[in-house]
Amino acid sequence: MAKTEEFDPGRALARRRGTRASVRFAGHGAVLAATMLALLVASCSGGPTEEAANELAGRCGVGDVGVPVEALPYEAGSAEGVDGFVLGGGSEGVIFSNQTDTDLCEWLPLAEEMAGEERRALIYDYSYKPDAAKELAAAAAELERLGVDRVVLVGASKGAVGSLVAAATIEEPSVAGVASLSSVGDFEGLDPREGAGRLDMPLLLMASRDDGGAAEVAREVAKRAPSDEERVEVFGGYDHGTDLLSGGDGPAARELLARFVDGNLSPT
Repeated sequence: MAKTEEFDPGRALARRRGTRASVRFAGHGAVLAATMLALLVASCSGGPTEEAANELAGRCGVGDVGVPVEALPYEAGSAEGVDGFVLGGGSEGVIFSNQTDTDLCEWLPLAEEMAGEERRALIYDYSYKPDAAKELAAAAAELERLGVDRVVLVGASKGAVGSLVAAATIEEPSVAGVASLSSVGDFEGLDPREGAGRLDMPLLLMASRDDGGAAEVAREVAKRAPSDEERVEVFGGYDHGTDLLSGGDGPAARELLARFVDGNLSPT
């Protein structure tokens, strides 16, 4: 396996690519106000659109997106809303949370693969909320608004920390499982080990043997969690976060992740 750069907790927050302007209106008569209100509601919760698919494709530099895409309500440069997209449809979902040196585009191929008519996949960039767990809780609330009642959380590095911490407190939608890729401990004031005693859902905890303390954090979370279905998978080498899915052990890691998601949600 090729050696990758070791994780640096001091890296900057995820790069933000593109902005979405907020919609505002002032009423000039009852008819105009009602019309504009309908347009505003449609823009915030109108379901998948070609415009959203084109925006996501342009943001990530891909030709097109092969599944329906909905843009989430977001006020650029603020902590309001979720700066992301929902792919697919249905009442089950997967939330992908990225690491500090990538953005939502890192997850797009996997989100396309896992989304379908009965499953939504949410990818997002971090905004200005206090921490990664609150970002993820806001994303989960968006899926609940769209009718999702079961969700699997998938996170890499910072996103893994946020997923494990948020899973201990999110009530709706029900967290059906958490897949952690290289969670670290004590990151930006969050430590997944502290709330591990409340993680009673299935857990997939992946890490590389020589990636700092990531493997030990995975073992500690598994040991403290009351889950009856926890799996710790430690690969050789240094791969961190999403590099686990593309390195020498990438095929095995991707298969593990796909089986975990399908095993805890209805297969697409």
